[in-house]
Amino acid sequence: MILKDSWHNAIEQRTSRRTYQTQRIESQKTAQIKDLINKINGETGLHLQFFENGDHFLSGFKASYGLITGKPSLIAFVGETGDPELKQKIGYYGEFLVLECVSQGLGTCWVAGTFDRKECMKSISMKDGEDLICVLAVGNVAQNKTVKELLVSKLNGGKQSFYELLKDKDGSLPSWVVSGIEAARLAPSAVNGKPIGYRYRDNKLTAYITKKNHEAEQIDLGISMAHFQLGAQHESKEGSWVKEENGYCFQ
Repeated sequence: MILKDSWHNAIEQRTSRRTYQTQRIESQKTAQIKDLINKINGETGLHLQFFENGDHFLSGFKASYGLITGKPSLIAFVGETGDPELKQKIGYYGEFLVLECVSQGLGTCWVAGTFDRKECMKSISMKDGEDLICVLAVGNVAQNKTVKELLVSKLNGGKQSFYELLKDKDGSLPSWVVSGIEAARLAPSAVNGKPIGYRYRDNKLTAYITKKNHEAEQIDLGISMAHFQLGAQHESKEGSWVKEENGYCFQ
């Protein structure tokens, strides 16, 4: 999949939004989101699905630190449970969807574990061996956060510093590693658990999980890897992730 420059530009703009406006996403933007979903499904075997009326699944109960209000749409992340990399793929490709939405001026919020699963299952199409892992709220938002959203952001705490995320290195860092780490610093994680680390040794960059995080650490890893790759590409470093025993190597 070709990564867009606009996705890298959206990294600094992205922030979790929980208060959505009542008007639905414009049809042109919806078509672009669905087109990217179709590309991801075709390339990965995932079964991502878009629902225009996402508030049916999200409003009126606690989801992601508090009520998600308004009328967002919803993207359901579905895949084969037999795939050992399922959650990592969902985080990785799902974050590209997030950044596509943000680049269109929309708000988003990852929701894992606290959405109305039973209600979602009534509408979602699933094949044998598939499961619903998490969902994404997406929709129109005000330019500025509400008081509630600002409070939640404050409770979440700040981002990791550069060397809190890059936990091990030898020698000087090439510009693409610096850019990648800076982008990964801005990646969200479940309940802001920050369970991801990077190391750069012997000219080899590896992303890995440092701790458990409410069963979402694999998703968090995929999200972080997406950010890192966009940062590296911004410094003209083309590459891909290769799974190894203790993480993923970017080469």
